[in-house]
Amino acid sequence: MIARLLLTLSPAALLFPQLLLAAPPADAAASPNELILQPNEPITAGYTHDNDDVPYIDVTLSAKVRLLPLDWTGRRNRVFLAMSTRFGFYWGTRSGSPVVGKDYHPELFWRFLTHPDGPSAGSSSPDSRFADYLDLGYAHESNGQLVHTPQQYQNELATLQNAQYADNFIHRGWDYAQLNWHQLYPGDVATLFEGKYFLPHGLLQGPPDEYHPWEDNPQGKPRRAVDGLSLQVEYPSESVRSALNTASIFSRPNITVRYATGESQPFRYGTVRAEFGFQVLSLPLALWAQRGYMSDLAMYYLQVQSYGIELRFESF
Repeated sequence: MIARLLLTLSPAALLFPQLLLAAPPADAAASPNELILQPNEPITAGYTHDNDDVPYIDVTLSAKVRLLPLDWTGRRNRVFLAMSTRFGFYWGTRSGSPVVGKDYHPELFWRFLTHPDGPSAGSSSPDSRFADYLDLGYAHESNGQLVHTPQQYQNELATLQNAQYADNFIHRGWDYAQLNWHQLYPGDVATLFEGKYFLPHGLLQGPPDEYHPWEDNPQGKPRRAVDGLSLQVEYPSESVRSALNTASIFSRPNITVRYATGESQPFRYGTVRAEFGFQVLSLPLALWAQRGYMSDLAMYYLQVQSYGIELRFESF
C-alpha cells in the first residue's frame, strides 16, 4: 500500500521541486511578492469523521502555477494551472490501513484582479491587492477509482466484505465550467461566491460518471442537484491574517461559514459548513463541522454529518 501511494504521488513530488527551483521570469522584479508557484486551496492534514464512515487522516495537497509572465498579461490578469488532490489514510480504522484517493482536481483558469495597484478597500495589507478577483475557468474532478460496472462492484464487495468500504471505489468524474468571485470588504470581511456548470460532455471526462441506477440507493441523484452554487463568508480574511506577526501562544482566531446548494435545484439540497481557525505557537489549526453533501466524491449524494480538526497552510 505504501508503494502504491508513492507511485501515485511521485509525479507531483518530482514536479514541485523543479517548479520551486526554476529561475524567475523577467517580470519578477515588477512584483517581488508574487510567487510563480502558489497554493490554490489550503494545504491540510488532519482528522475527519463522517457519520457514514470510520475516522481517517484527511490530507489535501494543492498548488497553482502562474503560466504567463506579467509583462504579457498586465497588472490585472493572471493565467493559472492548478492541481489539488485529497487522500484518506485509514490508519488503524480499517483492516490493512489503506490509502483511498478521494479527489483529483486539475483546473485551468484566468484571474482578473480588481485592485492590482494597491490595497483592497477592505484592508490596509499590501498583499490584499490580490484579494479581490474574478476567476473564469475549466476544471475536471474525479476520485480516480476503477469501479464502473455492477460486476466490478460485486468483485470489490467480495474482496472487502463491507459495502461501506466497497462504495469508496466507485468511480466518479465530471468536467465543469466555473466562475468564482472573491471580494474583501471594510472590516476585513471576505466573501467568495463559486458557480459551476457541470457539462453534459466534457473534454477530459466525456459524459459525467455519477450515480448509477444499479447502485440502488434511494438518495441517489446527479451532482448538479447538490452542488454548483456556494457562498462563503470569512472573518477576518486570509490576506489580513497572513500580514499579522505575533509570538502569542494562541493567536489569529477566524471564523468561516459556507453554504452550498445544487445549480439545477437551488436550495432543495443544501450543505452548511462552519470553521473556527486559530494559531497555536507557529501551527495554524482549524476546527470544523459540516452537515450536507459532497463529504466524499464517491458518495457525494448522501447527506452526511462530519467534523474534524486539521493543520491548514494557506501559503508556502
